[in-house]
Amino acid sequence: MLALHSQHPMLRLFRTGLPRLLGLVTPLALGACQGADSPLAPDDTSPPAAAVSAAPDHILAAGTGQWIVFASFRNSFQPDIYKTDPLGNTVVPLTPSFADYDASPAVSYDNQRIAIVRRRMPGNILSDDIYVMNADGSNGHWVRATQYPFQLASPSWSPNGTRIVLTVLLAGGPYLATMDVASGQVNLVNPAGIQGREPSYDPTGQKIIYVSHDLRSIMQVNADGTGQKVRFSSTTALGHPTFSPDGKKIAFHRIVSSTYPDIFVKNLVDGSVKRLTSAAASDIHPTWSPDGSRIAFASLRSGKYQIYTVSAAGGIATRITNTGTDERSPAWSH
Repeated sequence: MLALHSQHPMLRLFRTGLPRLLGLVTPLALGACQGADSPLAPDDTSPPAAAVSAAPDHILAAGTGQWIVFASFRNSFQPDIYKTDPLGNTVVPLTPSFADYDASPAVSYDNQRIAIVRRRMPGNILSDDIYVMNADGSNGHWVRATQYPFQLASPSWSPNGTRIVLTVLLAGGPYLATMDVASGQVNLVNPAGIQGREPSYDPTGQKIIYVSHDLRSIMQVNADGTGQKVRFSSTTALGHPTFSPDGKKIAFHRIVSSTYPDIFVKNLVDGSVKRLTSAAASDIHPTWSPDGSRIAFASLRSGKYQIYTVSAAGGIATRITNTGTDERSPAWSH
């Protein structure tokens, strides 16, 4: 049986950043798969091809009704949740400034709800729990009536909206778990426990993708906890894998040099891997547009994390936030 430990240091990639990620090196014994799923699949680590004009993508993004939520420090010493159109023309706060520590937003597949990580302290124990609100910020509430005794992180909705897959921090490290949205019940994805972090569902809700405990592999497992396999392996740290809307590709960030992560896309059909960014700064946390044509991400290239978008085929990255404070964890509507 897994030992639980509520006082373990918080699992919060949002704040700890890459130096701590690189320090987590507890390897897992993982089985590799064959063919296009092999961890030795082609890995294009060369810079992207010459950038091309992104103007046509701007036209397609305008007036679509799409939006991107993200966490921002713009009006507080702790993050709040904001929403913007894909061009960054209109920015709307969804949570009040200074009220709570709000991070890691995730949009439900029907675009009606947003799940976030919010710090909770009804007594003397501070922990991260899951909070859900409507897409306009109204009707906010804890999923559980009472505080969960262990740290929760990285929420992501199931396509049918009944569950949230997340990371729970136990004594042995981060594990994959699901939360029932109606009851608040939290269960490990596999009763024996699967160590990992940053999980999310594929568009069918039948598969979960996540980062291995040692941060060196992108793993996939069936929603019932069976059929674990490697989707991509690296000698450097990986983060935030997410399926494309058609389920045929995975976007993720990966450290290429000794310092900076860039955004990559792996094609699960032919096994090819494409590098989309190559700025001399951290590019992290990719999220797909509803049609799969663009990817939003957070970048440190301006000196503070800001939200950018780039064509899923590569090209010029377009900055859509412009503040002197950090903007992180974008999540595109579906």
